[in-house]
Amino acid sequence: MSNWQKALRWGWISIFCLAVLLALPARSLAHAYIVAATPAANEQLVEAPKTIRIEFNENIQSTFYALTLVNQTGHEVRLHDVRIDATNPHVLEGNVPNRLANGIYVIKWKAVSSDGHPVEGTIPFQIGQSSDNSELSDSERNGYVPKFDMIIIRGLFYIGLSLFLSLLWFQLFIDLPLGACRFSTRDKVLYWAAYSLTVLATLLSLPLQITVEANVSWLRALEGAFVKKMLLHTAFGVAWMIQCVLLFLLFVVGYAAMFGKRERHSKRWAIVSFVLGTSILFVKAWTGHAAASSHPLVARVMDFLHLFSASVWVGCLVIIAAILPFSIPGTAKSKYWEAVRRFSRWAIGLVAILMMTGIYAVLQQVPTFDALFQTIYGKVLLGKVLLLAVMLMFAAVNWISKRKQRSVLGATVWSEFGLGIGAMLLAAMLTNLSPAAASPGPFTQTKEAGSYQVTLHITPNVLGTNQFQIKIKNAKGRAIQDIEQVTVTLTPKDIDMGETTFQAFKVASGVYQAKETISIAGRWNVHVHILTTSLQSVDATFSCYVGSR
Repeated sequence: MSNWQKALRWGWISIFCLAVLLALPARSLAHAYIVAATPAANEQLVEAPKTIRIEFNENIQSTFYALTLVNQTGHEVRLHDVRIDATNPHVLEGNVPNRLANGIYVIKWKAVSSDGHPVEGTIPFQIGQSSDNSELSDSERNGYVPKFDMIIIRGLFYIGLSLFLSLLWFQLFIDLPLGACRFSTRDKVLYWAAYSLTVLATLLSLPLQITVEANVSWLRALEGAFVKKMLLHTAFGVAWMIQCVLLFLLFVVGYAAMFGKRERHSKRWAIVSFVLGTSILFVKAWTGHAAASSHPLVARVMDFLHLFSASVWVGCLVIIAAILPFSIPGTAKSKYWEAVRRFSRWAIGLVAILMMTGIYAVLQQVPTFDALFQTIYGKVLLGKVLLLAVMLMFAAVNWISKRKQRSVLGATVWSEFGLGIGAMLLAAMLTNLSPAAASPGPFTQTKEAGSYQVTLHITPNVLGTNQFQIKIKNAKGRAIQDIEQVTVTLTPKDIDMGETTFQAFKVASGVYQAKETISIAGRWNVHVHILTTSLQSVDATFSCYVGSR
């Protein structure tokens, strides 16, 4: 097959994959967010509530949650029977013990999303008239930001598993077709080093997750009560126990593969080891952002394929630089380049999978182009993309060297591997950051409405109080003077909650503003109705994505 035929084939595959990605479900917010609360944020009540109730968009975990009430003097009012609703695991609620005095109160809540990430926030409300001049504050929501320990431990896990899987991949799909499946001394050292690194990172991940979900120190995370809660009542705990079982089986099978006397038995044990290692990676994908997706199975499979393709691609670079030159005699130079050539073919497929699944993740987690630059998640993602782009440049250099076959690949392969390690560390951050969908940034859009131009600006465009600004101009770009009334109607697209209608007031020529509360995060239709002094109606409808923080 000629080069242009190969390029054409991969082009059609890419077009097909992109079509599939575009047909997949719309994005969803990872991490739980509030869809309803009683009392609601900034609500003014005539009398004290008997129950405080917060409903989230997804199931929240049955442990490491909290719900407290603080009055305007800063003293805590203890709630009774704080619980997850047995009939609706989306709901966190607690009973108010006594009749509360008039004044301003703040609900402080904490919960753990179905993907294992903690979220917390506040909801202010008022009963009657406050005895002083205190004002209600805006509600808040905060998510977990990865710390140094999280980045290092998750990074070690990805690096260890990458080296482990790539060694077996190279044995089964590169070395085996060229000869026999044999493990050299270097292979064995790398195998057990990678295995040990994976075991260490897995063991440390349990107390690490306890520090994240329970918000306690590393020392307290080792206490039996916290460990028991984590193992028995969280999705992470179940996944962690499965990973430990798989790692134990890997030790047994790996020993048989490394030290088996019969070559054909070593091949079988290597296949089993590869399947077990791949299963560990799949279990890891089961507990990430994909768990909070509206279509979790699709999201988890895509997440797994992304991790798998990146792990094998990056890990195989170590095999080429540190193992292959020593496992093939210097006289067998053609065999060395044949192995590199075979890996290059596989690498094209792995990079294609990496790119396609990466596009899917971006479509799911980044709602707007601005979110790439305005959120921590978007900036880290851009850093990862930049590293991968430079990796591809080094891969191109290695491909040219392969065609010339002058000397074994060395410095450029190690450079490519180093960039891959950097990308893995950034990936470790991304798995624990709130997605960019949580903070898409201010919304601005202009629509043509007959002979008018209507511009809508919403800031900060998050759950809670927002400022709406409408600018109205004619076809020549001049502000319209003869406006009688401007009305805005909000309608959520993801849930049936009815409409919210309010009026915007003039602040300048052709400029109208209003403040209004957006009750849930997600997709909204914003309809602007303009009535001129001559009773002419001008309408424009906008679709925006509202963040949760």
